[in-house]
Amino acid sequence: MTRARTNVVPFERPAAYWAVKARRHDKPAQLQDAARLMRKALEKSGESGLALELSQIYARMHCYTAAERYLMRACAREGLTGPVCFLTGCAALNRGEEELGERAVDLSLRVDPNGPCAEQAQDVLETYPWRQTPWRPRCSRGEALCRRAGYALAAGQNEEALAFAKRAWKKARTPEIALQLGALLPPRRGIVLLTYAARCVSTPFRAFLLLARACHLAGQEKKAQKALSDAQRLCKTITDAELFCETAWSMHALREALNAVNGWLEKMPFSADYLRLKYLCQYRLGQSCEAGRTLDLLLEIDPEDISARRFRAYPEEAALTEDRYMMLSVLGSLIYASIPPRKESPLNRILHELVIGMDGLLTPKEIYLLVPPLWRAMTPAEQWACDDRRGGFYPAMLGVSALLAANRPKDARELFERAPGKKRLLRFLRRFSKE
Repeated sequence: MTRARTNVVPFERPAAYWAVKARRHDKPAQLQDAARLMRKALEKSGESGLALELSQIYARMHCYTAAERYLMRACAREGLTGPVCFLTGCAALNRGEEELGERAVDLSLRVDPNGPCAEQAQDVLETYPWRQTPWRPRCSRGEALCRRAGYALAAGQNEEALAFAKRAWKKARTPEIALQLGALLPPRRGIVLLTYAARCVSTPFRAFLLLARACHLAGQEKKAQKALSDAQRLCKTITDAELFCETAWSMHALREALNAVNGWLEKMPFSADYLRLKYLCQYRLGQSCEAGRTLDLLLEIDPEDISARRFRAYPEEAALTEDRYMMLSVLGSLIYASIPPRKESPLNRILHELVIGMDGLLTPKEIYLLVPPLWRAMTPAEQWACDDRRGGFYPAMLGVSALLAANRPKDARELFERAPGKKRLLRFLRRFSKE
């Protein structure tokens, strides 16, 4: 009697099987399936490499919270590797956190200069449109007071912040100071300043939101709707979208918020973060059935989303909470802790800044020859302040001095006219000429 042959297919598959299947679904229309299969592979093995792959899949789906969660999982296993730092930088830029994004991408090159993400990191540093505040002549005192107002506001000292902002506005009537003062003043008084800021500031999204809110509180509904519509067109990141929705909800513009979210979802249909906003809009509009279907889809895409689980367990708690920023906050603290203290190489940083900022005026060789003697003539306190990225006085001072040392008085004069703190700059130039 012969034994019949049977093909027994094991029920349990190894992690490699699910990972290969996930990679086969690596197409824009199949990313939801790719994420599901890669989650299965990660459950089987727990490898940090699979966590990184899953984070990248979610990032392509615009599921930023999920991408950061699995990025944190990879970081917990291997630490801050080059790919982890680079992907953290991308996650920060997706949320509009440019300072963290720049530092994380830069750290990825320091940690792994020849790694798989090195070329992409270099491209990001060179081509990303970093926000820059232009130098404005005769405005340095006002800008310094504006920064002090910001520190006071962050510390919860609202009255002190308002006093600093008023003094700043008297010293320098820049769009940034107008935005800050307009946000601190009562709505009716702040509308004029916020209108000016929205028209003149380089990135007017926040100005339009504050203007919409102020006009709503002042009873100017037509102007409020116009400002809200202008803000919607300027939304670029998920953070912008969340701020827009929260402002629209506070103005009772629930239908406008839902229409905006639906428009974003047409471009990003698998984004759990935008689906979260859609659920909250539908819940506020009383569309309970539609909201339930949206929540089901959200949990299908990202079963571990903390906010969605809370909405399912406690439907009455329908609000955006800070837990969606938790993972990026932890990753950011690790990035900042891993960056060498600024006092270790401030001269290198200011030389690098001048090479980029004075492109065409002086060659890198001339800058590296002329600036170090000027640096050594500065006091330790001035060197520390020079390394503080909040102001532009010291780079301008060193640039003007280097141009004079290179016998380029015309270029030095042009840079001097654009520099902040001219009286102070003249004092430094006289001091250096004596030395």
